[in-house]
Amino acid sequence: MRHRSRAAFALSALALSAALALSGCAGSGVQREEPAAAQSSISTGADGTNLSLRGRNVDLRITKAAVHLGASGGAQLGLAVDNAGPVTEHLALASVDGVQAKLVGGDPKANPLSVAGVLIASGTTAQFGVPGAPKIVMTNGAALKPGGTVPVMLQFGVAGMIRMDVPVLAD
Repeated sequence: MRHRSRAAFALSALALSAALALSGCAGSGVQREEPAAAQSSISTGADGTNLSLRGRNVDLRITKAAVHLGASGGAQLGLAVDNAGPVTEHLALASVDGVQAKLVGGDPKANPLSVAGVLIASGTTAQFGVPGAPKIVMTNGAALKPGGTVPVMLQFGVAGMIRMDVPVLAD
């Protein structure tokens, strides 16, 4: 009987040790703080939404985020992403008003598109929606009307998911 309780205790201790090791105590490379520990600020003006996000290995500034409706019915999400953080970032996914947008790479030397998304190197800015730069092309632009705001979700490789409301502007 005594042997069984020692074995059960040893097994419990082994399971607890494994759980602690797998919970994030081990590993190297990029570490992220929990979302609640990050510092952020957001403001929306007539020309777009500005957002700043800082945390461990993350220092992103998004400026003038806005949906631009074209005269022919097409639409793009325009914004600038400044990566002042110490690591390379990728914009992996964008959705506007609940519909996934198409990412298009820019200059292959500056902001190429890969399976990880659009590259935004440390210390650089990616200007989405200007000639020669990467684009976020919307498939649901015809359903949007200028003057309001729409929810946007951006998924970054290091910073994680960012949600914000951006204005809809007619070009």
